[in-house]
Amino acid sequence: PDVYRKFWHPYSEGYEDGIKQGTPSDHLESIEEKTREFEIQKIQFQDQKREYRKLLRNEARFMKIKEDIEQSVSSLNEYQPYVYEDLSSDDINDKEGLVLLSDWHMGMEVDNTFNKFNKEIFNQRVRKVVEKTIEYGKKNNISTLHVANLGDMISGTLHVSTRDQSNEDLIEQITYVAEVLSNCLSEFAKHFKQVKYYNVIGNHARILPNKNDVGLKENFEYLIPWYLEARLKDFDNIDMVSDEDGMIMANIMGEEIVFVHGNFDRADSCVKNISQMTGNVPDHIFMGHIHHHVEKENGHTTVIVNGSLIGVDDHTVQKRLYAKPSQKFIVFDKEEGLESTYHIKLHKIK
Repeated sequence: PDVYRKFWHPYSEGYEDGIKQGTPSDHLESIEEKTREFEIQKIQFQDQKREYRKLLRNEARFMKIKEDIEQSVSSLNEYQPYVYEDLSSDDINDKEGLVLLSDWHMGMEVDNTFNKFNKEIFNQRVRKVVEKTIEYGKKNNISTLHVANLGDMISGTLHVSTRDQSNEDLIEQITYVAEVLSNCLSEFAKHFKQVKYYNVIGNHARILPNKNDVGLKENFEYLIPWYLEARLKDFDNIDMVSDEDGMIMANIMGEEIVFVHGNFDRADSCVKNISQMTGNVPDHIFMGHIHHHVEKENGHTTVIVNGSLIGVDDHTVQKRLYAKPSQKFIVFDKEEGLESTYHIKLHKIK
């Protein structure tokens, strides 16, 4: 009504003046401070709510991917099962083998002056790694084969150049490389009495490109051992170990081993850092990540860096880095420890 509108404006001004003149300044400051605290808490709550929703989205995405992969594995097990053959015997060998698999970068296509890489070449190089592993294992009379996946098995979406070169989306990459690994392990299980598989995540398969936006667990490579366990569930001679914090500690023929990807470690400083963290000085640290063959002795510990399956891509060319594609097979002896290393060269496939 008109009667109320006429007095409302002067009333409001008088009320504000009364508050300012009638309220002690220290009380006003207290009110303003409480207001600021409330606004800060409001913003913090909004941030927490946003982070929680992002966590739920990521969890829902993982669950959907698992459901899709589970259906795929179930179908594969029906029409293309892997058949387990029991190789158990009473023979005890004095040697064990270790094949290092890392930086396969499935999904990338490279065609530059120094290297060519695509799905066909990927399959050829994996085939050679399997054949050479079996050949060297038989040559050294090995009954137990350790298989260390050191991460970055897919291209992912980490670098802009990587995204440009990727010809398959991330889920297809994970599914394909997991099936290739299943085939590798089933092949090894036919030739070696015991196969022990270790799965360490890399950095190319994290959910988001920016490492500050995701936690350590938010990585699609954690789906690989889950896929392998479902695909190879009938193989009694395959044991699997998956990392919890980007690191696996193991023992091979009495030698203390640490497996890492290498994105959190450097070959020249990892011995001190890992020893301090674990409270134990390992005999060997195995890593990948830098796509370059390195063997460095650092006191009691030898650091061994595996090569890559892909070789030189556009990202490494831009940084003026070069390394031939390769993987490694290592023989451990009961008396000698690490006895020999085989360099499986992959740049020339006949």
